[in-house]
Amino acid sequence: MTIRKLIPYLFLLVLVGGGVYTLIEADVPRDKAVLGQAAPLFSLKDLQGDNIELSSYKGKGVLLNFWASWCNPCVNELPLLNEAYKLTGVDVLAVNVGEKAETVQQFVDRYELGFPVVLDASKKIKKQYLAIGLPLTLVINAKGELIERHEGELTEMVDILNLMRKISDD
Repeated sequence: MTIRKLIPYLFLLVLVGGGVYTLIEADVPRDKAVLGQAAPLFSLKDLQGDNIELSSYKGKGVLLNFWASWCNPCVNELPLLNEAYKLTGVDVLAVNVGEKAETVQQFVDRYELGFPVVLDASKKIKKQYLAIGLPLTLVINAKGELIERHEGELTEMVDILNLMRKISDD
């Protein structure tokens, strides 16, 4: 096949590729989470129906964790996060992704979680933070900047404590 015969196919390929790219980018929020930049702010309801705002952690930092009760790695990780929270006093904010409040409350009660848990029923915040899989743990420093991202289960207490230390060291 000659180059002249390939040109229409190449042109079509570029057009289709551009269309696909546009569709994908349209679904990604513009205020997405980028390491080294300000963490996207949000306000979500906790299990008591009160609004919890990420901005309230400015000046002290927070470990932000995205999870769901159906996620086995999350089920393994959250009790460890709870123990680290009790040991260190470093703020932890757990964002439940897409579950009903009753389901989340049962989980919180079962594992006696001591840190705030908020509900991202619409999964909007999950998208802002580009959370594809669960769990996702993010370290936000006292300035409100996203400084660390850990995708997947944290299985060792020492790893959790090291992430928490980054909040107080920064």
